[in-house]
Amino acid sequence: MNRYFECGIRYEKLLENGMQKKVTEQYIVDALSFTEAEQRITKEMGCYINGDFEVVTEKITNYSEVIPSDNAEADRWYKVKINIVTIDERTDKEKKNAVYYLIQAKDIDDARRMTNKFMEGSVLDWDCEAVQETKVMDVCFYAADEQTSSQQTSRGLKKAVKDFVDSMPEGQKVTISATGVSEKVTIDKTGGGTRIISEPENTGNKPNGTDEPDTP
Repeated sequence: MNRYFECGIRYEKLLENGMQKKVTEQYIVDALSFTEAEQRITKEMGCYINGDFEVVTEKITNYSEVIPSDNAEADRWYKVKINIVTIDERTDKEKKNAVYYLIQAKDIDDARRMTNKFMEGSVLDWDCEAVQETKVMDVCFYAADEQTSSQQTSRGLKKAVKDFVDSMPEGQKVTISATGVSEKVTIDKTGGGTRIISEPENTGNKPNGTDEPDTP
């Protein structure tokens, strides 16, 4: 059974004012051991951090599950405490067992919605005691070697989008894409808030039925 490790990565980050500052960011790694967690996060971070970095902290978390979101606006991770309610057969009294989930969501309400969706169909009684935003930047899930490359590219694009969004002034709208990724992301700050829209990249192919006839 895999465990989830929290790894602290320290590196020099480019700030909005053009200055560089040493920062430590938290990442969750799905791994079997401390050694594997350090190896995996080092490989992952090397794909999209320019310059030197180091793994400065490692610890085992108490997350039972890590639940990602398909929503392009879900750029935060929340720690959710669920109490599983059972009845003690000896005392006939109610007993609560705490379970912790890490859930990706755009805000706290979305995290609660994701929790309810994940717990749908559960045969056990449960209640949600707490939802708290974490400082986790991203999660490195365990994957087969043939899937790792595409997942690294996707995570790299997500991090680039988040950094770019944070540095964008209000009133701007831009579209960004990355080589090897089949979608582009539009960041719109023109409406008094931030909208992130993901859509397929235009490959340049002609629509069906518009191909030019073959030249004899």
